[in-house]
Amino acid sequence: MVATLGTVRFQRIGERGLFHVQGRGTMTHGMPLRLLAEQWLEAGVREIVVDLRECTYMDSTFLGTLLTLHRTLEARSLSALTLVAPSTACAKIFHDMGMNDLFRVVSEPTVPLPSEMSTSTSWTELSLQSVDPIAQRRNIIEAHEHLAALPGEAGEQFQAVIRCMAQNEPKPPPE
Repeated sequence: MVATLGTVRFQRIGERGLFHVQGRGTMTHGMPLRLLAEQWLEAGVREIVVDLRECTYMDSTFLGTLLTLHRTLEARSLSALTLVAPSTACAKIFHDMGMNDLFRVVSEPTVPLPSEMSTSTSWTELSLQSVDPIAQRRNIIEAHEHLAALPGEAGEQFQAVIRCMAQNEPKPPPE
């Protein structure tokens, strides 16, 4: 059985960049989400909010991308990445990874779900097209490096993943 791909929608309201994840958050969403969030930050956005009420699954790259954004916001002395009402599945992942206290989490959403809003509201589906494969690979590696830096058993497991990725890194042609 093939797993269905999730949907990520976004909108910008003033100094807030909002993402809504419905279904599965996967590595195919990670790089486009990160690029858009970084563009917003350069354009004056001060807060990134990710609504996880309808997220049923996050793979390690998507989770690591959230961690990368969190660290980016911290480094810029902006408010931390805010997660809205993580679903039971997401909450379990955060718990199992020892990440419960890492993110700022709010239980009450400040913006209705895209399905609850009128058609005039400006939610846009995140495009998964035309992602540079080199940038995609870089995001996958960086996401896993951030996960490998977590304390405890979860971090140790991702350190092994990073070692495996390094062994499989394409070697430049000899000169």
